[in-house]
Amino acid sequence: MYTYGQTGTGKTHTMIGTEEEPGIIPLLNQGLFKFIDEAPPNKQFFITVSFYEIFQEMIHDLLNPTGQDLRVRQHPQLGIFIEGLAELVVQNNEDIARLFEQGNRVRKMASVDKNSGGTKSDCVFTIHVEQKSNRESNENGIRSKIVLIDMAGSERMEGVDLNIQSEGGHINKGISALNAVVSALADPKKKEGHIPYRDSKLTRILQDSLGGSAYTAMITTVSPADSDYEETLAAMQCANRTKLIENAIKANEMENTKIIQDLRDEISRLREKLATTGRAGGANKDDVLQMEELIKDLQTAKRQTWEERERLSEHYDEERNITLANKGILDWVMDSTKRDNKEVQEKLMALQKEKDQLTAEFKEKRRLVDELKDDLQSKIADYSQMAESGRSSEEENKARVSAIHDLKEKLKSENEELKKIKHELKDVQEKQKAEKEEAKSQTTYLKGNAELRYRIESERREKHEKENAATLADEVDRVKMELEQEKAELQLKAAEGAQYSTDQAIKLEMELVEMKAERTVMSLRIQSVTEEKKRLKTDLEEAYKRHKEELEIQQLQHFQTFRNYREVFEDQKSAIEQRYRSLLEEAIQDAKLPS
Repeated sequence: MYTYGQTGTGKTHTMIGTEEEPGIIPLLNQGLFKFIDEAPPNKQFFITVSFYEIFQEMIHDLLNPTGQDLRVRQHPQLGIFIEGLAELVVQNNEDIARLFEQGNRVRKMASVDKNSGGTKSDCVFTIHVEQKSNRESNENGIRSKIVLIDMAGSERMEGVDLNIQSEGGHINKGISALNAVVSALADPKKKEGHIPYRDSKLTRILQDSLGGSAYTAMITTVSPADSDYEETLAAMQCANRTKLIENAIKANEMENTKIIQDLRDEISRLREKLATTGRAGGANKDDVLQMEELIKDLQTAKRQTWEERERLSEHYDEERNITLANKGILDWVMDSTKRDNKEVQEKLMALQKEKDQLTAEFKEKRRLVDELKDDLQSKIADYSQMAESGRSSEEENKARVSAIHDLKEKLKSENEELKKIKHELKDVQEKQKAEKEEAKSQTTYLKGNAELRYRIESERREKHEKENAATLADEVDRVKMELEQEKAELQLKAAEGAQYSTDQAIKLEMELVEMKAERTVMSLRIQSVTEEKKRLKTDLEEAYKRHKEELEIQQLQHFQTFRNYREVFEDQKSAIEQRYRSLLEEAIQDAKLPS
């Protein structure tokens, strides 16, 4: 899947999105692991990710930013791959989200290093998914590759800096090559002939995704401005041609054992041929080059086992830590602000499980109490009707009164159980709070991290609001329950013949009117406070976003300043060493001269 369109039309927002509105990559990530969690237990999955960008026809790894230009190669059985690209093993969607965020941070730093406001690059995020029935078995499995591309937009070259013109030329080269490939694949007559995949690095990498065994999705973004008519028309034409491409889809089976054996047989055949031709008077140069390529392919095939790729993933992870540390951006990229270690996290999970169980018991007990209250109201109403009509005997009335009293005792007992569960639930919440505070105290990365402080304060505020809301709801339920019990007792007394004076009735009516008026006033106050809270929350979030952007810009500027100083230091050091060697050579020459 890739996004195609003019600069500034929303390609990056479509693929990445925001925290409030996640884009395609975060949503696909969540859906992928939901599918894996629902798969049968006998299915084993192996997932790796890679992340790189193509800038000025050079490929740079974003997960292991060594700065090297990586080479695109083609394996006879495994297809197109990038030699030396870091593939990291992931276990869940949190791992993918973390690596994606870290790669984007490296990309931001790279844009500062390039020192160009017009810098644009094609960003490629790849998820490799493999499935087998048994991890240890040598049976064939199924493999899949999900390629997600945020393409660079087309650039206008009139009236801009020459450096930016050069960048735009490389970008337009990739877009032109992509259009040429799409046009060739969309035309049935051209599809059987030459497809210009090798005209750019991007189309070379997308060879399997565009014309191979793949489902390809293209999202075209356009600008509503009439001044962008030409770019909009070109994007729509490319999208229309893409719709005409028809691929033959088949299951991509893993045949690594067979591939390795075939390569070994071919190498053995070439080795015997070279030995024979060598004795006859000289080996063929083409055969030697072919054998070298086959040996490389064999080494690549051997690295495709799950165990070997896990080992390589650990190697790449260690290497990228060293690379980022040498660049001075390890903490910034990794965002080492984990508040909970494994032990505390397990305690929190256990407490959450206990809290969920108590919450379920509380809801069930509360439902039972509500049913008992309804039953009590029904029995009191039935008793009142029968007593007023005089159709029931005294013994029946006594039986009804006894049943009502028994039901009241049962309701009282259930209320006590409800309070007990509520108290236990409150204790668990307090334990959770204490564990989180302990986790917070163990963290040393919190100082100076405005984003983490903001998140913690937001979580604390939301939790406090939920606790207050729950306490208020419980208090309202308690008052409501007491009023209903008092009402039931009054109804019972009235049914038994108790009389109220006119003054008492007027007093009760006045109290009822005052309570209703007070409730209305409190509702208005609550509404006003809620609106004020929303306004303050919006203002706070906007201020936080501005502060976060300013802080990030300052960090990038500090890193760039540090690098500039280091470059100056290296230049001066080199000049001093050169001067020292010159002086040393002059001293040696002076010492050799005869006195």
